[in-house]
Amino acid sequence: MKRLLYILLSLTLLTACRQDELPTAQGEAVLELDLQRMGRPTMEVTRAIDDDLAIDILDADRVLYRHYNAGSVPNKIVLAPGTFTIQAYTANQNTWKTANEGLGEACYFQEVSVSLEYDMVKRLQMRVPMTNYAVGLQMPNLWDALFRSYTFRLKSGGRTVVIKQGERAYFDVADGGFSYSLSATNTDGRTSNHSAINFTDIAAGKLFTLCYHYDSDANTGGVDIVITDDTEINDNPINL
Repeated sequence: MKRLLYILLSLTLLTACRQDELPTAQGEAVLELDLQRMGRPTMEVTRAIDDDLAIDILDADRVLYRHYNAGSVPNKIVLAPGTFTIQAYTANQNTWKTANEGLGEACYFQEVSVSLEYDMVKRLQMRVPMTNYAVGLQMPNLWDALFRSYTFRLKSGGRTVVIKQGERAYFDVADGGFSYSLSATNTDGRTSNHSAINFTDIAAGKLFTLCYHYDSDANTGGVDIVITDDTEINDNPINL
């Protein structure tokens, strides 16, 4: 009888020890997202998540923990407690230079670090910036009446792009700027060529509009560069 009681007591103690080692139930760690491209007009924002942005969630070792494609990012994500890196980006990270028949398109990327604990709802607002920049062209009034053809070239980082009035080309900040040149033939058949001019004062998220104006003989043009901020770039949002 004593031996039976000893065995039962031992089993009771063993069970108690095992129960102490089990984790107790705790609440969720929730990440609530407000995710938009920087400079996107307010009137275009219809939900908290920009449909053109995908996200990667990396763990503390920067190993991919979870991925959501553009258009499928939920407003709330349940995660384990810990430290994570949230990367938000457009899907054209490797293709933006060749988009639009070589003119390129806007590219967006940002990453932030967040720490989560049990029973925590953390709201994360990200305004994802554009990582490249744009160059546009504006010709003076009556240009088409005075010049029957023209070629406006932009060069940067080994790329040569030809744009016309109202078009934009997109370039990499890492390439250190761009050069531009104009060749135009007037209605009399006279062709004027302007030597390439370098411009290096560039920055991500900017639109550099080159506005040509006539000089005194109205046959050649001087150039003025108007720099506008990235909110103007987004008046023609990219389609991925």
